[in-house]
Amino acid sequence: MKKIISLMLLVFMLMLTGCGEDVTDQQIAMIDESDDSNDEIMYQLILDYGFESKETSYAEGDRVKVYYDIIATDTDYSFYTDSEDVELKRDYDEKKGYVISFIMPAHDVALHVNSVNSMEYSPYSFDDVPDEAWNGLMEYVYENNPLMGTIPYNIFMFDVTGDGHEDACASFFTGSGFVTEMVIIYDVEEKQGYKLSCRGEYDYSIDGIEDGVLLITRSDYNCEEEDVTGTVIIYNDVPVFIEDIDMLKMGLSYKTVCMFGYCAEELLPGNTASGDYLSSMEFYCVKEMLYKLSGLFYETEAYEEEVSYGPEYGTELVPTELRRMPYDEWEYLIEKVFMEEDAKNLQANLDPSFFGEMSVYYNSDDDCIYLEQGMIGDIMDWEISDVSKVGNRYILTYDVYGGDWLWTAAVTIEEADNTYGYRLISLEIIEEAEDVDWARPVTT
Repeated sequence: MKKIISLMLLVFMLMLTGCGEDVTDQQIAMIDESDDSNDEIMYQLILDYGFESKETSYAEGDRVKVYYDIIATDTDYSFYTDSEDVELKRDYDEKKGYVISFIMPAHDVALHVNSVNSMEYSPYSFDDVPDEAWNGLMEYVYENNPLMGTIPYNIFMFDVTGDGHEDACASFFTGSGFVTEMVIIYDVEEKQGYKLSCRGEYDYSIDGIEDGVLLITRSDYNCEEEDVTGTVIIYNDVPVFIEDIDMLKMGLSYKTVCMFGYCAEELLPGNTASGDYLSSMEFYCVKEMLYKLSGLFYETEAYEEEVSYGPEYGTELVPTELRRMPYDEWEYLIEKVFMEEDAKNLQANLDPSFFGEMSVYYNSDDDCIYLEQGMIGDIMDWEISDVSKVGNRYILTYDVYGGDWLWTAAVTIEEADNTYGYRLISLEIIEEAEDVDWARPVTT
């Protein structure tokens, strides 16, 4: 039709200028401009199965209205688009189902739907959650999650923080562009929230509670990895997803497993029966272990420190981490957990002050043990591979890595009446790679 109108306009101009005269370039340009001005740019509306709309293309600024009527019982629906600049409004019509509307932007828009069975097992329905927990949870989410379309779809009351009080733990859909599943933990007692989320890489959702563990599924957003079932712990005020949940089902805390994992990394094989296990070995191994352990229970300060490598090499300004432990707590840990007969046996090995890359020393000004590391980061790592229990003793098997596998250590611990709950009994190297003396002295 537009081309016909253009031809008619051309004929009319020919009549005005005379049939024998040529049309000027200016006149042709006017025709082309008139033709273009009538071409309104249309953008495509791309719909998932189940949506209905009168039109499939819209101009920028048009109001788009879409209906969705494939509605099952006991099912929650979340609608979203592939674009962050599209704000969806949702309503409900008894005859047509859900009514989704938005203003068309200057690009194509795809509209999608997620559905979740709202009858999945959960010990709490939304209405049963205490008001303080629910209100605090939702306030935290909407203050700390700026994405549109943030919707909870299940909730559990479970003590994640380990303070003896139940926390509100909920799964959420979030995002109107691409949708992410995340888990929010809200500590009702401390009025503190924690968000377990890795947008664009992993989805996290709560499966339920089993054997005293909150089960969480981690799904690869791009579906390249298999789903992993684990749980979440709060470590240094950060929510951490962990896969190794067998030890938690046996009653071991994550901090306990970490504590003796650091022993598997640093300590030499031996047992505590003699009462001088720590003071009889290379102290730099003990120093490394104490530094790592202090990070489990005490805050870390990060700053730049002038590090000395000796008079021949001068000093260097490097990133440094500092941890402090009250001296009486350091002494308690050495004697009650690591079964040293007298913590003072280690005093002679302490550094006089911060020197080199790693130092553990006593500061009389505040009666604290200072643990400083002048090179932030550690190439050593461990993974727990097995947990077994005999009576009141546990055997924790750790694989230790330094880029590649180095050794496997079996650490035996025993339930104990101390504030840490356990004490070290022995450490045995089950198997080790060759040439590991760079990590620790090789014993024969």
